[in-house]
Amino acid sequence: LEGGMHLGMASAAAIEMASPTRRVALLLSGGVESAVLLHQLKSFGHVPVPLVADYAQRGAAMERRAAEHLCRNAGLPPPLLMDLRALGSSFQAENRLHVPLPHRNLVLLSVALGWATQRKCSEIALGLNKDDFMKDAEFAKTPGAVRYTTGTAAFVESARAVLEVVAPEVQLSVPQAELTKAEVIREGVNLGLDFSLTYSCMRGRDLHCGSCMQCQSRRRAFVEAGVVEPPGTYEK
Repeated sequence: LEGGMHLGMASAAAIEMASPTRRVALLLSGGVESAVLLHQLKSFGHVPVPLVADYAQRGAAMERRAAEHLCRNAGLPPPLLMDLRALGSSFQAENRLHVPLPHRNLVLLSVALGWATQRKCSEIALGLNKDDFMKDAEFAKTPGAVRYTTGTAAFVESARAVLEVVAPEVQLSVPQAELTKAEVIREGVNLGLDFSLTYSCMRGRDLHCGSCMQCQSRRRAFVEAGVVEPPGTYEK
């Protein structure tokens, strides 16, 4: 990774050996990466404490439903709700974006830290991968594009430094940092994840629209992984 930063372990085996059983707060959006991470944590004997966020994004209801289904399927209680609807709506009133909350990972991580402290978690796990770390550089090339600076390697390292000051008893882990999205999907297959329970669409429809940025990324990754998606995933 850029600058030689070591952000996470490259394989499931490495994560398994990294630490004894612990309570781990997990930002569970219902998407591919966080769903796989949920199963990874379970497979290593850790206790996931899933958190799902509603910040008035268009896909909020479907993401929450997916997160609830994933938790039920994994034998876990429903995810804790990070209710930021009022905050997100205030931004949404000024800019009609699919994702209305600027720098959302910074905000979500701050709220997640509060829950991690409340629920006695020693770790917060993020489902960012190698492909995510490249997005901001691509967006920066397009004038007027919304940047993704809170999905970069530099953001993760800076967030770790803040946690060292604010809550040194809580670690920040990014176990999929050295994996591509396609490799994460293959990991999910190995873990027996039912991908029909996941949801990635930015538009919040019952079925994935198939054309938004997240849907296109999902489709490409499944093709690259050589994995056929469940029937009825997309509208078209």
